[in-house]
Parts: sequence; C-alpha cells; structure tokens
Amino acid sequence: MILFEKFGQHQPLNRQVERYAREGVPISLSTMADAVGLSCAALKPVLKLLEAHVMAAERLHGDDTTVPVLAKGKTDTERC
Repeated sequence: MILFEKFGQHQPLNRQVERYAREGVPISLSTMADAVGLSCAALKPVLKLLEAHVMAAERLHGDDTTVPVLAKGKTDTERC
C-alpha cells in the first residue's frame, strides 16, 4: 500500500505518515522510507528485465509531447 500511494497516487511519505497516525498506526518517516528503498532494491531485477525487453524492440513509441532538440546543422533548438 505504501508503494502504491507513493508511486501510483504521488502521495509523499510524510503525508502517508500523518494519515496512518490519524488511523492509529504510528509509523516513523524513516521506517517508511527504508521500506520503500528495500522494495525498490528487491524489484530491481524485474526492472532490468523489463528494460531489456523494451530496449530490444526495433522501434520505441512515445506520446506526442514536444521536446526541444538541437536540429542537425543548426545552432538553435526547434520543436519536434
């Protein structure tokens, strides 16, 4: 639940600590941060497998968000 709230709902850990305290579950911020860190470390092999699978594709598709790039042969940036 802590990871889902942090990464899925973009809920900072300090707000989660406050909510848990209101519900009668006192947990320190450092304990929660340690749990997040250990969980991320445990999931790192899964991340590496997913990364290898995605990067093995011939093409990568993304959304239509524009980003500034340096146009080849020009000195100023343009939008792509």
